[in-house]
Amino acid sequence: MEPMVGYLMEKLRAGSLSLLCWLLSNAFFIVWFLTLYLKRNMATLIRSLPEAWGDSSDEKALSGLVENEVKVNDLRKNPADDENCKYFKRAQADNVSSSEQLRQHALGRLGMKPQAWTEKNVDSLGYQEAHDKFLKDFSEFSETEQRFQAIRDKDFSCLDEQELTYLDYTGSMLTPLSLIDSQTEFLRNRIVGNPHSHSLPSELASAVDQRAREAVLSILHADPSEYTIIWTQNATGALKLVGESYPFGDEGVYMYSPDSHNSVLGVARYAKHYKMFPFVKDSWMWDVPEASKLIKSISQASKGSNKLVAITGQSNVSGIKHPLGEMVRTAHENGWDVMLDIAAMAPTSGINMSEIGAEFACVSFYKMFGYPSGIGALVAKKSALQKLERPWFSGGTVRMVRSDTEKGLYVIMHKKDNSESFEDGTPNFQMSAAVEQGVRYVQSIGIDRITAHTSCLIRWIGQELRELYWNEDKYGRTKALIKFPELKSDTGCIQGSSLAFAMYTEENKLIPHQLIGNLARERGIAIRTGCFCNPGTGLEFFQSSMHNLSSSEFFEFANGNCAEDILDEFRGIGFIRVSVGFPTTFMDAFKFVTFLREDILRRPKVISALADEWLKKMEPPASLC
Repeated sequence: MEPMVGYLMEKLRAGSLSLLCWLLSNAFFIVWFLTLYLKRNMATLIRSLPEAWGDSSDEKALSGLVENEVKVNDLRKNPADDENCKYFKRAQADNVSSSEQLRQHALGRLGMKPQAWTEKNVDSLGYQEAHDKFLKDFSEFSETEQRFQAIRDKDFSCLDEQELTYLDYTGSMLTPLSLIDSQTEFLRNRIVGNPHSHSLPSELASAVDQRAREAVLSILHADPSEYTIIWTQNATGALKLVGESYPFGDEGVYMYSPDSHNSVLGVARYAKHYKMFPFVKDSWMWDVPEASKLIKSISQASKGSNKLVAITGQSNVSGIKHPLGEMVRTAHENGWDVMLDIAAMAPTSGINMSEIGAEFACVSFYKMFGYPSGIGALVAKKSALQKLERPWFSGGTVRMVRSDTEKGLYVIMHKKDNSESFEDGTPNFQMSAAVEQGVRYVQSIGIDRITAHTSCLIRWIGQELRELYWNEDKYGRTKALIKFPELKSDTGCIQGSSLAFAMYTEENKLIPHQLIGNLARERGIAIRTGCFCNPGTGLEFFQSSMHNLSSSEFFEFANGNCAEDILDEFRGIGFIRVSVGFPTTFMDAFKFVTFLREDILRRPKVISALADEWLKKMEPPASLC
């Protein structure tokens, strides 16, 4: 190209060509040259543009550069409302930096890896306006927004430093930096030993352990004269402890809620008779009247037998919190013991165990305050512990053991009204100190404030999700991007700190949850996808044919056989779950909703093609959880 330009310039200087004649005779060459130059230098031109992408002059220039991709012929009078203007704002937010990236972006392809959104580039997509409206609609949020922002800046600064939008708090709370500091200071400056001894370090460990138990009782409003704390590995360990020790016998009955975690369902293995009470049709709300009928009818048919009902405080899928009081009262009136799974509920909700009156409750502390993991608790009525019969004993659970070759084992257990009979071996005495610090940390913030903060955010997200529709078809019809059952306010149910939903293309095809999770990860957004170890909720929503499996098919499936013909139909089935915690800001919520608008809704053909591609290449799921 350069020799050709030099030749022409030499001819002009020599005067052998008049300027007008040269322009007319080389018009095609000039247009070709300028087009080639602009294509090669498009990235430089784009980067040199000012921050105000909405200026009409910039729009016209850019629309000319990429007219084959954008195809914008007429600019509206108000450039702020023009689709071309909005397009280039999105291109800026995606950090477009080359002509090829711009071309891909203009075509709506997702071949290039999007960048995590920062506060600066999300603001160009309407953050400030949305934030102002949010504060107006949720005035209670504005009262504590600065307080929670200060907590985030102090204890969760890594989120902003790493540009991560974390929305999986039901999966796990993040660890506050101040808890790491306090636990490190404790271990550096105090010597603690095995509490089963009588040395000074052991006595310190015992004292710290007792304070931790008292702290847990305090935050759950469990009267120490009525309840005790038994350390377990996690909430699942607490459920297993009750299940294996509860005296079901041959006639005992176990009942559970329809949105139970697998760990709750697993207790049914210890009972010969078990039953699930149902959802309200086409919803994720319990059919409380039907559950009450079942409780009463089973009680009449099995008088004198032991009966245990497991109730989920907050679904780890839908996030719905059900009215526990009515269920517990009905159970007690008909002779049932009650076991609560409050693992998903405790992090963002106040719980009053003495008021609810359940015999047992299980909790995992990493879900409440991030650290420590590997330790949970069974909160149990001392009177209810008298009923439990442990299937074995271990160090720490017995007062005396005599082993005789003739008479075998003679065992004297600890009294059942305290924790010693139920904690196998040496307790996690170093981590119990961290539990106390974590409880005090949450109490210093205020569980009521946490409830209000997270409630505002999850309700706003829910409202926005219901407004996401694909473009109208040629008949003027629109189809929702997102589907999840509506929560009816007259049922006494409350939306907790999480929300789960499924996504569909404009052709109403299910979008694999794995695809959405992958696209979110590319945007620096951490969410949870799948069925979350809660099969009842998923099967109710998707109306899967698993309900219709023959006993022989399910027997093969349950015994670890491949059963590919069964699992093949479950490709891509699962939910997208977003959950918030007290470190969550409105910016986090806005980024997630913006991700759905910008990366999903604006690319209908691409998303549909990707959904088909993922379903073809995916292996049948190894499990449905």
